[in-house]
Amino acid sequence: MAGMRLPGLLVASCLWAACGGGGSSSPIAGADVPPELIACRARVDDPFRFAEIAVRNARNLGLRRVSDRSGIERSARVHQDGNTVVFARERQNGDPNSLELFTSTLDGSRAELRLTQNTVRDDDPCWSPDGLRILFASERAGQRGLWSMAANGDAPTQFVVTPTASADKAPDWNAASDRVVWSRRGADGRFQLWLASGAGTGAMQLTDAGITLGADNGDEAPAFATNGQDVVFVRRYAPTQAVLCLCNVATSAVTVLLTPNGDVVSPRIAAARDRVFFGLAEPVAGRATLRLATIPFAGGAPTLVWPDERWRLEGLDLLPSLPAPATGAAPQRLDVTRAQLQIATASSANGSRSQLATADGDEYIVTTTTIAGREVAGINVVFDLPVTTATDVLELQVTLVARSTRSGGDSLLRSSIYNPLDERFDTVVEIPAATSATTLTFATSSLRHVTSEKQLRVTVIADLAPGPRADLRIDLVEVVMIARRP
Repeated sequence: MAGMRLPGLLVASCLWAACGGGGSSSPIAGADVPPELIACRARVDDPFRFAEIAVRNARNLGLRRVSDRSGIERSARVHQDGNTVVFARERQNGDPNSLELFTSTLDGSRAELRLTQNTVRDDDPCWSPDGLRILFASERAGQRGLWSMAANGDAPTQFVVTPTASADKAPDWNAASDRVVWSRRGADGRFQLWLASGAGTGAMQLTDAGITLGADNGDEAPAFATNGQDVVFVRRYAPTQAVLCLCNVATSAVTVLLTPNGDVVSPRIAAARDRVFFGLAEPVAGRATLRLATIPFAGGAPTLVWPDERWRLEGLDLLPSLPAPATGAAPQRLDVTRAQLQIATASSANGSRSQLATADGDEYIVTTTTIAGREVAGINVVFDLPVTTATDVLELQVTLVARSTRSGGDSLLRSSIYNPLDERFDTVVEIPAATSATTLTFATSSLRHVTSEKQLRVTVIADLAPGPRADLRIDLVEVVMIARRP
């Protein structure tokens, strides 16, 4: 299906202004900003060829990446020096046993160094508190267990004894408490979290996997808060179904922070304990790709930091330079009747911006035109953002209500936002087209999708299977902005 649809960039490149003039499209200055996080990501269409460790700030600005070679990078972790990075790379496409460990630097000051070279899987690295050793998971003893080695790859030693028929993975080493937390698969095939001292002694079970059932489900991907008192982790119920949880180390009490209709991976707690960053996929909501997201530390609705569907998150770490978020003012709904309305592509259009103000059944109608054998119609709505500077925008909440008069096959409804830094339209929501009113919604904090002219360009497209002409009927285009409090 994905190979048949019309690329979003082609659709959205056929612009002419219907009313209100054209939108400005300069990116926010200072794209190469000081780094605040690193994230391993791979292109969903060709992950082995197009994979990288991106270096960004928490608002999705930045162009740098760790120098790389072919292969998917995973589980990158930053050294205490704020520059050295350890990560796993898949050397053979689709072969987890080809994962080996490497180090590199954020600033490119040192050449990449390969730490392991064997025929078994080495992955999930993390740094010791003093930065002199690397703790990682390996299958070199015939089962997956935890190993420690010098920062240059020398002197690998087993960290803890893994019981027969068990497997250990995903360690995290906390400096404040000098304790290690990791995920262990028990005899029943489920994973629980375990704790030990930094010397590998005193191993004890921390969580019990809850009510999860079935092999390879349970508790995984743990990461300490800086103070060592809490651990954020993923509780998995199925291969693509999980919840985000927090465990108090002293009491073993587990709190659910987020229950998405989808998957969660690679959680990390900000040093100020104000936010949790993680990978999030919600296929039912039209976001099947694992994308970088965040929620408040106490839980709440997720906000996409990386809204783009093209890249799948494969690993994440936060730098000590990550600041606390700015305080937001009250949410403000923008007036769509004052926005610029553009026809992205259509054979005809009928209506006015006032029909986009409320979901009341009074619809703006765009009739498809034929592009590459498919029937396509869409509009762009360009909002002026009422802020002093573009970087004052903290969050944008977008809700669209639309339908098509024909569905079936690989027909799609799609919502995108313009990315002036990369000069492309990034798809955020993509769902099967329906003849009944359908809601497409998302929230993002990405400044990559706000122009220096303080504008946001939202697109809604019907991309229908070959057949007769049809209508895209749009009932609501709503943007709610949260800006920095003056």
